[in-house]
Amino acid sequence: MSDLPELESTDTSRDVEDQELELDIDEADELDEQGDEPGLPVAKQRRELLTSVLDYNLNTLSNLVASDQIDLSPRYQRRDRWKADRQSRLIESFFMNVPVPPIFLNEDDYGKYSVIDGKQRLTAIHEFMRGRLRLKGLKVFEELNDKTIDDLAPSLRSIIGTRANLRATIILRQSDREVKFEVFRRLNTGGVSLNPQEIRNSTWPGPLNELLLDLSENETFRRMLGMGKPATSTLFKEMRDVELVLRFFAFREDWATFTGGMAKRLDRFMADNQRANSAALDEMRASFIRTLETVEAVFGATAFRRFNPDSNTWRKPVLAALFDAQMFAAMAWETGELEPHAQAIQAGYQDLFAHPEFRQAIDAATNTPARFRSRIEIMRHLLHDTAS
Repeated sequence: MSDLPELESTDTSRDVEDQELELDIDEADELDEQGDEPGLPVAKQRRELLTSVLDYNLNTLSNLVASDQIDLSPRYQRRDRWKADRQSRLIESFFMNVPVPPIFLNEDDYGKYSVIDGKQRLTAIHEFMRGRLRLKGLKVFEELNDKTIDDLAPSLRSIIGTRANLRATIILRQSDREVKFEVFRRLNTGGVSLNPQEIRNSTWPGPLNELLLDLSENETFRRMLGMGKPATSTLFKEMRDVELVLRFFAFREDWATFTGGMAKRLDRFMADNQRANSAALDEMRASFIRTLETVEAVFGATAFRRFNPDSNTWRKPVLAALFDAQMFAAMAWETGELEPHAQAIQAGYQDLFAHPEFRQAIDAATNTPARFRSRIEIMRHLLHDTAS
């Protein structure tokens, strides 16, 4: 795939820890979470949430991480790492006996936990207790700067290892999954750092979720999204690439008749297909890859991108609304049927950005069913009129 033609240069980067995070998806593409009815309907007889609240000392927490009983790097979460000075301030808080907010764990299997909230705190604790964090930037215990736990007096090592503790709320695996999902959503509203797709991943792990993660790492897909360096990509960090894959599967069969909220549909699709069989998963994989390859062959570097008629340039960030339009419009075609007409299709696609109806369908209230259908129908007409 060639480089993007005449990319518009915009100052849309963000600073994340040591790296610059590239804003490679349009912010207007956020799903209208507030517009959907909250969560999934839960039958009254199934409203059961089982939790356990425990206070762990720091030695125990570090041992749980070291033995992989607490998974700090689940595949379905993507997080930035705290710098050493921020980790050090957390450790100083334990020395000062300052209350530290509790962590939230999800019991994935008996005695195995993933982190809903608190990954950075647990990472800092584990790094320090294992002698891999050298303290820096301390304001109260300045004498501990430039020291690891191995450099401390035995009394201080005992205090930090056994007396300091952190409370953990564990959502047990026996909990009803739909109630658990609603809890995750509410924790997220209260400031927990999981994003919507990470919440889905945590709530409905299994074969479908693994397929979404696998396809998000597909070489063609990453190339089309412009994710040369995933670690600096907003798409990657916020799992929007995984959500785009889910979006394709959730709407491919009934996009023309879809009603309701988009986020709610994504939630429901993951709940209903959590443990899809291998034949269904193979068909889904093949459908996504075939459609993706068709879109790349036809749209090339303009796939999922917006044209700016005022500056006569293509914007670099991808637009989920254009992902919808191109993927669902191309789904019914074979690559060989459209590829000979690629140049004419790209010219017609560029012209669409001067049409008010198309612009409206990708610029405002893009996740309403009417706008969703409109942009796909317009793209379908473009392909049909050009290639037929």
